[in-house]
Amino acid sequence: MRGIIVAFNDQQGMQKIVDVLEKNNFFVKETASNASMALRRISSGDGGGLVICGGKFSDMTAMQLFSLLPEDYDMLVLSSDTAGLELSYGLPDGLFTLALPLHSQDLLSSVRMLLDTRQMYRNTSKKGMKKTGGTSSPEWSEQERKQIEEAKTLLIMRNNMSEPEAHRFLQKRSMELGIKIQDTAKIVLEGRMIDS
Repeated sequence: MRGIIVAFNDQQGMQKIVDVLEKNNFFVKETASNASMALRRISSGDGGGLVICGGKFSDMTAMQLFSLLPEDYDMLVLSSDTAGLELSYGLPDGLFTLALPLHSQDLLSSVRMLLDTRQMYRNTSKKGMKKTGGTSSPEWSEQERKQIEEAKTLLIMRNNMSEPEAHRFLQKRSMELGIKIQDTAKIVLEGRMIDS
C-alpha cells in the first residue's frame, strides 16, 4: 500500500506536518528523524509511496537520500532555500520541492497531486493490471485519462519530450498552478499553456 514517510531532523516540525496530513485523511506510514532511519522504514514496507523531508539530515542530504530511494517512491523536499527550490527540468523525475514557510493548503494540495498523479501514472503504464487499493486517489474518468494522454502526446510531438518528461511537465505545472492534472492537460490541449 502506498503511504507517506515524513522524515525531518526537527521532531517538532515533523510532528506538525504529520498532524496536518493525518487531520486531512492522509495515511502517514512512518516517521524518521534521519535519512538512514527513513531508508530502513522504506525497506521494511512495500508498494512505494512519498517521502516528505527537509533539505538536510544529520547523516546526508535530501538529494543523497533521493538517489537511494526505490523507483516506486517520490520525494517532496520542504526547505527555506528558495534559490535552489525552483521546479525545473533539472530535477530528476520523482523529486519535487516546496519553499518554506508554506501554508498547510499548499502542502496538502501538493501531496494530493503527487499521490494522485503517481497512482494514475502507475495505472496507465501497467495496462491490464488491476488498480491497487489503499490510496486516497480519486477514480479517473475515461475522458480525463484520454485528455491527459492526448496532452502528453502533444507535448511529446511539439516539444520533443519523452513520455516521462511530458508526464513530469504536467505534474509540475499542476503543482505550480494548484490545479488537478486533468485541468492542466485541458489547458495544454486548448493551447493556453505557452511556456511548455
